[in-house]
Amino acid sequence: MSNPPAIRRALKEDQQQIGDLWLRLLDEHAAMDPRFGVAGDALERWLNDFRYWLVDEQSRVFVAEQEGALVGFITACLWEPLPLYAVSEEVYINELYVVAELRGQGVGRRLVEAVKAWAEDLPVGRLRIGVLAANTAGRAFWERQHAQPLSLTLTIDLEKSVAPAKVEKKKARLGF
Repeated sequence: MSNPPAIRRALKEDQQQIGDLWLRLLDEHAAMDPRFGVAGDALERWLNDFRYWLVDEQSRVFVAEQEGALVGFITACLWEPLPLYAVSEEVYINELYVVAELRGQGVGRRLVEAVKAWAEDLPVGRLRIGVLAANTAGRAFWERQHAQPLSLTLTIDLEKSVAPAKVEKKKARLGF
């Protein structure tokens, strides 16, 4: 039996391996719900932003590494609600992914613990997480982490067919 994966902060040289895992996460989400479409340049934009997340003190990327290969990752950032709500800074967990063969073995929990440890040093009161409604395994995982529902995002499909619009954007430092 191999050793459990080590949890550590991501390094610049992890970029491509994490990007590959990130695409697997997106593919799994798209398979669960076709409304979760992935832009053709999503990986390019994600890889562009990755380098900023590594040096931004308001962001963290942690990885799970086993025998030289990355088998999971988590991304998180400092987040605050719109100014019309009471100020309550949070750490938002953007993405969590563990390769299928290691799920249920505590890797995801340990990645969440790394984010919690980082958040303990910040002026935040809680973690915020989003999970696809169709992701029953993901929802069960977050329930085991004592996550409580806060709101639901709902969609209504319109009867007309609409092609995705190409919107001109100003060139930004971050892709998202």
